[in-house]
Amino acid sequence: MLQRNFPSCELPNQRKLLGVVGGMGTLATAKFLEALARKSRFETDQDHIAFICLSAPNIPDRSQAISIGSDAPLRQIVERASWLQKAGCGAIAIPCNTAHLWATEIKQALSVKLIDMVEITKQAIEVSHGSEAHNLRSITLGTNATMQHGLYVERNEDHFGKECCRRLKTLQNETARIIAEVKSGNTKDAKDNLARVVKVARSFEPHIIILACSELSAICGDIADGHNIVDPIDILADACIAWWITESQPHPVGQQIMR
Repeated sequence: MLQRNFPSCELPNQRKLLGVVGGMGTLATAKFLEALARKSRFETDQDHIAFICLSAPNIPDRSQAISIGSDAPLRQIVERASWLQKAGCGAIAIPCNTAHLWATEIKQALSVKLIDMVEITKQAIEVSHGSEAHNLRSITLGTNATMQHGLYVERNEDHFGKECCRRLKTLQNETARIIAEVKSGNTKDAKDNLARVVKVARSFEPHIIILACSELSAICGDIADGHNIVDPIDILADACIAWWITESQPHPVGQQIMR
């Protein structure tokens, strides 16, 4: 159990840290941290984002819990996020798409900002596609829970027809197997299978394909270079960097007192 009276590690003249709730899964967390470092483009070590990553992977499987109507993972996610908040973090990032099915509850439990990966991904799509964003032919690849609960809303039948939707459901079953392969460490087969699934998905001529599971982001490699691939992990990293840059700006004296 996490220590509940963990003392704040906020240092004098140190701006707020970024808190990362990791372990969902471990490779996905590593992918996010790699993206955070790679995309920062700061000139010195000292300029990079100061963060605490709490990767305690014994959180129950999110997709399985949701499939049986359980919110068992929520308590542990909130416990970890609260621990990071008490440790001096000024914003929380959770590099797990499915966990964001509880985003509202997590936000209500915290007094600091949750950088909502799903919310900012939708915003990024709207910025990229403007007025056409709500009429895009989109394909989402993710966990069964993400798909069943419409975490990234799509209207497949309207855009692809019933026969294509039937084939997309088969594609979803294959995606679930790929996610399981990544979690079990079989990344070589997972990469090959993901490349094949994305190739099939592209044959339906979607405007965008959303990699709505961070395990897929962790192994996508060159696949993500395609113009129509949306990777929420990369978008989350960008948002965390933007938050850090904003946090580094001088605040008026009155705001400093209120912070």
